[in-house]
Amino acid sequence: MRICASEAAMLIRPLLAGLVLVVLGAAEAAAQEAIVPPSPLPLGWCLERAALANPEVASDAAAADAARERVAPAGALPDPRFGYQATNVPTSSWDFNSTPMSGHQLTLAQKLPFPGLLGSRQDAARAGAEAAEGIVRDRERQVAATVERAWAQLGFAQRALEITDRNLELLRQLTRIAETKYRVGTGLQQDVLRAQVELTRLLDERIGRVASISQSEAALAAVLDLGPGTAFGRTEELAEGAPLPEVEPILGRLEGASPVLRALRARIQEAEDLRRVAELDGYPDFDLGFGYRIRERVAGDPVSGEDFLTAGVTVRLPVNRSKWRSHVAERAALLRRAEADYRAARAKLRSALRSRFAELRRADAAVALLETGLVPQSRQSLEASRAGYEVDKVDFLSLVDSQVSLLEAELRLQRARAERRVAFAGLEAALGESLR
Repeated sequence: MRICASEAAMLIRPLLAGLVLVVLGAAEAAAQEAIVPPSPLPLGWCLERAALANPEVASDAAAADAARERVAPAGALPDPRFGYQATNVPTSSWDFNSTPMSGHQLTLAQKLPFPGLLGSRQDAARAGAEAAEGIVRDRERQVAATVERAWAQLGFAQRALEITDRNLELLRQLTRIAETKYRVGTGLQQDVLRAQVELTRLLDERIGRVASISQSEAALAAVLDLGPGTAFGRTEELAEGAPLPEVEPILGRLEGASPVLRALRARIQEAEDLRRVAELDGYPDFDLGFGYRIRERVAGDPVSGEDFLTAGVTVRLPVNRSKWRSHVAERAALLRRAEADYRAARAKLRSALRSRFAELRRADAAVALLETGLVPQSRQSLEASRAGYEVDKVDFLSLVDSQVSLLEAELRLQRARAERRVAFAGLEAALGESLR
């Protein structure tokens, strides 16, 4: 069976395309694997990586670059137009020296918009570029908040596993004590069974803790544009000493600090400029043209074959005024919409700031209460219960309850620290500037 060259090419092309895709995929994976996050993992490294590599930031930055490139062309005149005409050529001879009317006509035309139209278009493009820049700044803040949230969640998941492992070791010790007391006849079998039940419950929780770390690592890798298999070291401490800010001064700075509101103010200016463009579009514009006819010397020509120069102006007459009034009314409606969007965003941001501040204040109070009260108290209670159980002054159930209370208190402390960071980042994202 013979295979012709075309059939062989049809068989080879898919194989080559697949090979190229495999090579490109392997190269991309190798590039991602080459980035090894530091250990311990600082928040600052994550924020720097996101600023450089996050695809959402890159997308908005590219849109802002495109908007800036539209400013100069918006204020430029239309390109002039050059033309050529072979004029008044007799079809009997197809030459240019049979009649003095024949010639080669060269034309140059330039469209001149109504005064002020180009400036208004450029102003609108400039406002659009300013709005796009505000969107980039807001995206950077939102991504930074997302990074800190993912980093804090990973930090909590890691510490929750560590706390669970410590409690597992403690519970194993309590189980051994209960078994020893039962063997010598001073303990109860139900204490041993209760210890084994608690041990099994903690082992089950540990499985969930390990899965939570994997999920948190995947979320952080995604926002940092790293491979899904990226392994992160233990995060730096979740606790931070940034003081709780005051909400009223923050609200007072909102309109000047928020990149969202700056972008929306630029959108209002853009809409105003485009309304002005619609008004000026309803006035006449002009086409200025020049022509130069090159002629042959022909017998009987009164000017002996001299070339001709022509000039003229064409004016567009916008006689359908209802059409232009509709254009202006449309732009005026879009201006009102932009103004309404600004007021709505301002109200939403004020509400978000108060909400984030309330979350931050709650988390701050919870951290203080747990650090100075519940955690040390639970630790002291467990030590006292363990000492009492060893001399038969405390029952095993109370001992286990003390151990569970300490576990829950330590987990709540780490969760409160993570939530404080998340709330602080959310407050900064809503305001649009750093508060730490």
